[in-house]
Amino acid sequence: MGVAVNTSSGVDIRKIKVFQVATGNVGAEMVKRIRHHPDLELVGLHCYSQDKIGRDAGDIVGLGPIGVTATGTINEIIAAQPDCVTFHGVFPDLELYERVLEAGINVVTTADWITGHHRDTNHCHPSAGGSPTSSNRPAGAATPPSMARG
Repeated sequence: MGVAVNTSSGVDIRKIKVFQVATGNVGAEMVKRIRHHPDLELVGLHCYSQDKIGRDAGDIVGLGPIGVTATGTINEIIAAQPDCVTFHGVFPDLELYERVLEAGINVVTTADWITGHHRDTNHCHPSAGGSPTSSNRPAGAATPPSMARG
């Protein structure tokens, strides 16, 4: 998992490689916090807006250049081999969730349409089909769906 870091004690500590999805209010803050957390390494940023793809993630969120280029495809997320994807968006991207889980990548989210809270009864997005996200597809080596959704 992640990049080896030598500490003064001689113990290798592995940083968790994180790929952030989207840069809305929470996503932009996540990029900043991941970037400055000593146990995390920001390895990618997935954007849905064409005007952000190809730009430096730090520039997008107001940090200045950080050497992470925003991408726009699920294949690029999988190719980066992150330990986890973090996504806190309002609207479902079921294909993204299914493909990264099938690739063995964990998903960290507060998105109510995946956790089953609120959106399924009050403001369901049409692509969610009126219920919290579910899939009959087996996940890869990622966290079991029951753990990922909780």
